Amino acid sequence: MASVETWVGFGSAMAGVGLLWSRMPEHFHEEARYIISSLVPMAMSYFNPYEQITVSEYGEERFRRNKMFDAVSTYLSRVCAGGACKLKAELCNNTKDDPVVTLDENQEVVDSFDGARMWWRLCPKASKNKGAINVSYYPGETDEPRCFRLVFHKRHRQLVLSSYLPSVVRRWRELTAKNRQRRLFTNHASEGNKSVWTSVPYNPPATFDMLAMDHAKKVDIMEDLTAFQKGKEYHSKVGKAWKRGYLLHGPPGTGKSTMIGAMANFLDYDVYDLDLTSVKNNSELRKLFLDTTDKSIIVIEDIDAIEDELTTKRKGNKVVNGDDEIRDKRMLVEFADKNDEKSRVTLSGLLSFVDGLWSACGSERVFMFTTNHIDRLDPALIRPGRMDKHIEMSYCRFEAFKVLAKSYLDITDHSLFAEIGWLLDETDTTPADVADNLMVRSKRNGEISRLLLDDEMDGSPPADVANNFMLRCKRKRDADECLAGLVETLKKSKMESATPPMDTIEEEAKEEHNITQKKDTERGERNTT
Repeated sequence: MASVETWVGFGSAMAGVGLLWSRMPEHFHEEARYIISSLVPMAMSYFNPYEQITVSEYGEERFRRNKMFDAVSTYLSRVCAGGACKLKAELCNNTKDDPVVTLDENQEVVDSFDGARMWWRLCPKASKNKGAINVSYYPGETDEPRCFRLVFHKRHRQLVLSSYLPSVVRRWRELTAKNRQRRLFTNHASEGNKSVWTSVPYNPPATFDMLAMDHAKKVDIMEDLTAFQKGKEYHSKVGKAWKRGYLLHGPPGTGKSTMIGAMANFLDYDVYDLDLTSVKNNSELRKLFLDTTDKSIIVIEDIDAIEDELTTKRKGNKVVNGDDEIRDKRMLVEFADKNDEKSRVTLSGLLSFVDGLWSACGSERVFMFTTNHIDRLDPALIRPGRMDKHIEMSYCRFEAFKVLAKSYLDITDHSLFAEIGWLLDETDTTPADVADNLMVRSKRNGEISRLLLDDEMDGSPPADVANNFMLRCKRKRDADECLAGLVETLKKSKMESATPPMDTIEEEAKEEHNITQKKDTERGERNTT
């Protein structure tokens, strides 16, 4: 009977609470719901024996990619992929036929460390507010980035934080160093017109031994690169960011792009080819810079000719307002929609990224600008401290020619070398033009047949015949014909440079006629006087 009375009393109390709740104002209901929703997760977490760590693909402010995400992705793909049911396979653009296998989204794998079990799951990108209309200044800001979620027992908390996660990072660095492949990055506009980096494997064939350049100049550049690579303590001592700037200038065809490849091979650095025409504004330029890695070469090619607005003289923008004309002294580089005031990159933004506050966000980076017209560049852009070393990629001279002759014809001396050296000093010929003349053309069918017949008559085995044929073909390259053709090309170039164009002759004749006519007029005026 007592129990019935107890339940009757409890029901009456609940009815009273319900009546009281209905009489309360609406703001009290909202406050109560907020308190209850806050306390319930705390209560659940108290009784839940597991904890969770989230490793997001991007940082909290979405400004820089989270390296821990890359570390976990590499670690799980190599260590825990065997227990996964869903995987992704990609074939990279390299010489290896082995696909790169990674975890698919929503796939869970289990790892063990010192007797503790860890559960990893790759969660896909998700919308922050489903069904709502979101407006954001940054494209993609309305989506939650991909993330890895690590679940473990509470008693393993210190083990995970102090030992397990550091071991994941160490293993990632070991795997990265072991399987490192140099890459070439370029930026392009992705979804939402946001500029991002994409990459391909990069194995440039050029080395300093192959560069058509004076030997002493090549040694000087290699010594400078070596000093920079070993200069971490020096830069820290003098309080400078660990970076180096190079300006490659010279006419087209003199090997500026080849020099970049040779530097990448020498330093074993990745290369970031920055295309300013696809960068919307200074903020996006800074984000691209922060997404670059250490030990990299950041290249801006033909900086003087990116667009008509990139005139590296400080030409101010003229803004006409009624009868008043205002000159804006800031140099603006306009891209994308020229009516959009925010769609512009300024010189100050570029300088901040090269040598300003943002240049200290990273280390062991090489900035490299190339130009065909150094006189068009603003002195503020190429001063020491920004472009520390200016490298002139000049026309081909005799020392550079000998490097090309060794590479293309496998010869170090020839009777025509003296004449070629004299002609190269007399003309401005690019290494690209010289190399084109040194490329061996295909042999005549009759000569190849004769070489094969001679080997077969010697009674040599077929394999030896093939080897001897290839060797003799290499030795019988018609160096005389290639060098003779180069001599003719250089002589023709010398004659063209010595003979002024017809329009120049006509202008000089017209100017001389005007001078003569002016003198005759003056003489007539004096006689009249």
